[in-house]
Amino acid sequence: MKTRISIFLLIFCLFTNCNNDDDSPQIEFESTGKITGYDSGACFCCGGFYIEIDGVEDNKSTYFPENFDIDLQNLTFPIYLQLNWSNALCTKRIIIDQMELIE
Repeated sequence: MKTRISIFLLIFCLFTNCNNDDDSPQIEFESTGKITGYDSGACFCCGGFYIEIDGVEDNKSTYFPENFDIDLQNLTFPIYLQLNWSNALCTKRIIIDQMELIE
């Protein structure tokens, strides 16, 4: 009887402690957008790129994620992407925290 209980507990522990960890979890993006062009202004809060997010056109970004290795200077606009973002200090400025191009 003790053997059966021990085997049952062993099997139970093996199945309850198993987990399916994925080494590369999928990022869930909160918005879709497109980079529509350059903002070549010279004021304090100018410069960067015009970005339309979820249909709203009046966003601008100067900050991109560090691991974003695409040469924006040689791409043709618009550039479609999925992104996670937050507000920056300047009006209508955003900081892009995570992004992925939509092919």
